[in-house]
Amino acid sequence: MGAGSDKWLMVIIALLVVILLWRSVTSWLSRPAPFRPGHGFEVNDQFERTAAVELLERSGYEVVSGKLKIPLTFQCSEELLYSRLYIDYVACRDGQYYLVKESRSRQAVEWTGSGVRNAFLPFLLLYPDCEGMLYIDSEMSEIRKIRLVSEEEY
Repeated sequence: MGAGSDKWLMVIIALLVVILLWRSVTSWLSRPAPFRPGHGFEVNDQFERTAAVELLERSGYEVVSGKLKIPLTFQCSEELLYSRLYIDYVACRDGQYYLVKESRSRQAVEWTGSGVRNAFLPFLLLYPDCEGMLYIDSEMSEIRKIRLVSEEEY
């Protein structure tokens, strides 16, 4: 093996290292940050005083963030698919944080086990440090608290 072939081998190894580092960094950057208030969680403190915010405050919650967009990237075979989840507010009460979703007429929640799972499980799994979700039914002026509980809790 000559000195020329050693150079090519080193160039190939260097390229592989650069490619692997690039893929790792881009994968890391595209993942949503875990919900840790004060630790990497960006708070959107500019939100309107809506009926939902007033209902939350009357119920003892402090709204700490407005609408948040959570980018998602899925790899299906070799194709990358992009989507996002939206959180309307983040609220706090007694040191516990809750993700808040408002009712939408075109996205009605089916209040069955599978309906609640389909509507809220992605949020609860993305942010396990949250105490749960608050679902605001604006028409009924009602807040429903949704928590994922373990077998020991029920």
